[in-house]
Amino acid sequence: MAEDYYERLGVSRDADKKQIKKAYRKKAKQYHPDKNPDDQEGARKKFKEISEAYEVLIDDEKRKQYDKYGEAGVRDQYFSGGDFTWDDFSHRGDVEDIFSDFFAGGGFGDIFGDLFGRRGPIRSSRSRARRGNDLRITLEVTLEDIKKGTEKTIRIHRNARCDTCGGSGSKDGERSTCPQCQGTGEYRDVRRQGFQQLIRVSACPNCGGTGEHIKNPCPTCDGSGRVEKTETLNIKIPPGAYDGSILRIPVKGDAGHRGGQEGDIYAYIHVKPHDTFIRRGDDIVIKRSISLTQAALGDTIRIPTLDDKVDMNIPPGTQPGQEYRLKGKGLPKSSGGYGNLIVHIDVTVPKDLNSRQKELLKDFSKIEEERKKGWFDKMRRK
Repeated sequence: MAEDYYERLGVSRDADKKQIKKAYRKKAKQYHPDKNPDDQEGARKKFKEISEAYEVLIDDEKRKQYDKYGEAGVRDQYFSGGDFTWDDFSHRGDVEDIFSDFFAGGGFGDIFGDLFGRRGPIRSSRSRARRGNDLRITLEVTLEDIKKGTEKTIRIHRNARCDTCGGSGSKDGERSTCPQCQGTGEYRDVRRQGFQQLIRVSACPNCGGTGEHIKNPCPTCDGSGRVEKTETLNIKIPPGAYDGSILRIPVKGDAGHRGGQEGDIYAYIHVKPHDTFIRRGDDIVIKRSISLTQAALGDTIRIPTLDDKVDMNIPPGTQPGQEYRLKGKGLPKSSGGYGNLIVHIDVTVPKDLNSRQKELLKDFSKIEEERKKGWFDKMRRK
């Protein structure tokens, strides 16, 4: 059986973020290619595997989805193309912090540039450009929607790539090296605190992190490479989705500055409270009131489901608060099949009785007393 993410990092399933980060530090030092000169390819593979686990477990939402649905749940929603790549690793800042002491003295950027698929400090303008913002939306669905899955059509307002310049921001395609950052695309603020040196790296404010200067900006986007647009999207809601589930729609967020990668859309699922049913995991619960005589003598009652109505037998002697299950009438399970419809029984006690009803209940009470008395006499004789 393949290791799960917790096993890869060697932490328990209830580990907190501090423990996860500490475990990743230990594993990453162990499997960094520079520490394994005899098997660098094997070390790269292992390093990528533990980084995938760290990417998921250090993020509250991704970890929640993983704990609920396993690797398939996070791969489909959060990883481009369904498999983890270094483009999906969104915690590079955490990595720099973790290895600040391990790679003290320099070389960190080049080492990890190689791991992330870039050799040396020279990068294309697109890889240097700032990635666009992720967008968050809320999709409201009903229990009926998630019984079989549904599709929601929404209109989204976002910064899209400029069609006039193709996102480059240049009117004529001519670009030169940014004079402020000298083409690096980065601004470095270096400060010393005692014997320590603190380096903060951010995108160059002059070129937006591209490392390039545009002499003739595109008139449509004013050199930013993006314009505001309103677009229509169709988003599929999977069967059995939970309230609070998150769907990732890749590269549909804001476009990046001057050709930077598009961000993603994160759709948060909100399941509306139902007028009839209450959700309990994959089961749904309905409360039904029956009369005192129905509870005592039994009956057949009509029960609504999310699809239709069905008949259910009430056994004689049913007690208040008793629950009955209609198998397979609930919501889809992630493991296959369906949950149950649970019928919670309330017994209604009549308030306004006529004289005939009172007489019958008094007779019933006398019979019950005689039966109890006979039972006690029988027990004494034994």
